[in-house]
Amino acid sequence: MKSAHVLSPKLLAAAIVATMALAGPAAAERTQAQPAKSQQQAEAAAQAATAEAETARDAAQSARDATKMTTGGYTTTHQQADEAQRAANKATNASHTAHDAHSAAQAAANPAIPAAEARQAAAAAGDASLQAQDAADAAAQSANPPPARPTTSTTTGATTTSTPTQQEVNATSSTPSSTLANKVNFDSLDANHDGNLTRAEVKSETTLTADFNSIDANRDGRISKAELAGGK
Repeated sequence: MKSAHVLSPKLLAAAIVATMALAGPAAAERTQAQPAKSQQQAEAAAQAATAEAETARDAAQSARDATKMTTGGYTTTHQQADEAQRAANKATNASHTAHDAHSAAQAAANPAIPAAEARQAAAAAGDASLQAQDAADAAAQSANPPPARPTTSTTTGATTTSTPTQQEVNATSSTPSSTLANKVNFDSLDANHDGNLTRAEVKSETTLTADFNSIDANRDGRISKAELAGGK
């Protein structure tokens, strides 16, 4: 027995037409919205590429200004300025490509492909802009090197060495060794007369105890006369 809910061919056709009529505006809206979105993306990418190109040109100009501070022949600063200029040129070319893609996206029936090309060009402009800024920073540093750190001279026996002041502050082994050798009676502290001082033997000397690790150059837990005098 047939079901009472089966539609006749005429009613079925009417239902299909009604469904298409309802779905039609929504489908058309989706079709129109996607190209508009692609065009907006292409326009945003072109604007971003322009901004990156301007930043790269500014960096290249800063690098060229740095070369004015140098004298003589072709220097590292000039080379870095040239690198900055080449990167700026790449960023400008990428900006033009992005704008061409934006124009194509506006004119094309399917703007998705030129919109993607515009985004790629904007990314290339950004990379070139970063390269230009790095080269400009390097040129500025080459033109204005940091001042040299002052050095101090330390005399141990007949040898005089010069070391940067900062390194002398960080290296704690040489300072106590050169001064304590004249202040400490090594033989009186060496209770077992084995030519070495242990922590137990130097416990009465607070300075040696505090600087024991820095004086013990070979980290064998003992201080020899050579180590106390600053040797290895």
